[in-house]
Amino acid sequence: MIHLRRFIVLAVLLGMGLIAVGGTPAAAQAAPLVVDADQVVYDQSTQMVEAEGNVRLRYRGIRLSADRVVFDLFREHITAEGRVVLIDAAGRELRGRRLTYDVRLQLAEMQQAETVVSRVYVRSDQLRAEPARILGTDTMVTPCDPARPLVRVTAQGIEVHPGDRLIARRASLWVGRYRVLTLPVLTISLRSSEETARSLPRIGYNTTDGFWADYSYAYAPGSLPSALYVKYGTRTGVIVRHVTSYQRSPFAFELTVGRNQDADMRIFDQAEAVLGMSEQRIGSLPLFGGASLRLGWFSETTTGVRASRTQYRLGLSTPSLALGPRMVVQAAASWTEAGYGTGDRQAVWRAGLSLTHELGPREWLRFTYTLLDVYGATPFAFDTIATEDRDHEARLLYHRTGERGPASTALSTGLAHNFRDATTSVVLGYGERVPTRYHWGATAEYNLVTSDTKLTVDVGAALGYGTYAAVSAIYHTLTRTYEDLDFTVTSRLCDCLDISLKYRHVRREFWLEVGLSAFPETRRQLLSTPP
Repeated sequence: MIHLRRFIVLAVLLGMGLIAVGGTPAAAQAAPLVVDADQVVYDQSTQMVEAEGNVRLRYRGIRLSADRVVFDLFREHITAEGRVVLIDAAGRELRGRRLTYDVRLQLAEMQQAETVVSRVYVRSDQLRAEPARILGTDTMVTPCDPARPLVRVTAQGIEVHPGDRLIARRASLWVGRYRVLTLPVLTISLRSSEETARSLPRIGYNTTDGFWADYSYAYAPGSLPSALYVKYGTRTGVIVRHVTSYQRSPFAFELTVGRNQDADMRIFDQAEAVLGMSEQRIGSLPLFGGASLRLGWFSETTTGVRASRTQYRLGLSTPSLALGPRMVVQAAASWTEAGYGTGDRQAVWRAGLSLTHELGPREWLRFTYTLLDVYGATPFAFDTIATEDRDHEARLLYHRTGERGPASTALSTGLAHNFRDATTSVVLGYGERVPTRYHWGATAEYNLVTSDTKLTVDVGAALGYGTYAAVSAIYHTLTRTYEDLDFTVTSRLCDCLDISLKYRHVRREFWLEVGLSAFPETRRQLLSTPP
């Protein structure tokens, strides 16, 4: 038995043969182990390391701090107690009172634990961290500051798949001190801050719905992913929609029943089944194909039209293909055709081509071709593609990016040809951006035939206190009219609550939306410097 004070480096001693540990596994002999503590005891016969007092341990990418640590070298099993902080080889950080950790299985079990997963704080009486998931019992989850969480979820049990989703069972949603609802299962997306926000109730106001609140409840009866969407607007009333899906690669089936809204907030009822096939490689060609079939019945409130719709879609696409050391091409095309119970038929043809030639590290020449054309007509307003949205254009632009002080810059110039009206425009655009401080950009397209100049401007600046204001506009000098003029203000009311205000002048629309956003500083606030 060897007693050391304050500092011991077992890996070096093992490697030099200064400590003979009979039967020590080859993995333990090869892996560096560093222990720093007030007192360290190494028992050669049992191959146990015991450390007490301000313990700091490093082994196989693991960093551990605690008041007391016992390490079984032969089994590669760690037990730690008192103010435990573990950062495993994957970079996950766990804190708690007592830890058992199997190095070989990368399995950690911690009592009275806390961690941050995908910028969401998790506190649990008992936490089990596996390589691909985290399990917890008697848990509190919040995207807010855990010291004063505005919104939190309490659950008897959770299952976390980092970067994907968090499933809470027998879960209650709290806003401040008030419990809003209790559900048998609550699923929260962890793919992005936006999806996390959409997993929880939202409120807002717009000129169509009036004041509104909505919530999408995700669950999986019989292992079938499902979602129940509920929205209430003071002007539009109750909207309820249910979606059930089934996937068996490469096919996916989805059934939607209930009330829906399109991008222009038009309301319609639907009962629709969709069978789709994800993109599959066609033989050995650098070409992928996909298809879908939709069968449904629709009733539109605004037009009063009620009819069935049968729609199919065929699509082809290529990955990015190198035509040379500095040239890349990518293309996609799709054909969608629908037949309606009224006798109407509509087909939509979409195509796109992009050819990029790199001229230097920060400059390139790009040719693009886009096509969106419609044949026939639809009886539904939600299914209509507006004339101004139809496109048939080719562009050849030179792009260059750079820096001007702290700002990143972007320059583009070239020609654009519209095949619909047989006109050509000269394009010139420039912009600058400093993240969280300001951005501005302006693009002018001068039509050589009509002499119209289309100005597209986007300007924004931080106003302090987490508030950012922006103005975007599209203006035509020939007619002296705005195609679009939008004013937007976003602000963080507290650590995890965002508010967005938008006024669309041309459409006379006003939007207010309040939702959650994972607090970007959560990790640095909660978890201090690693050991």
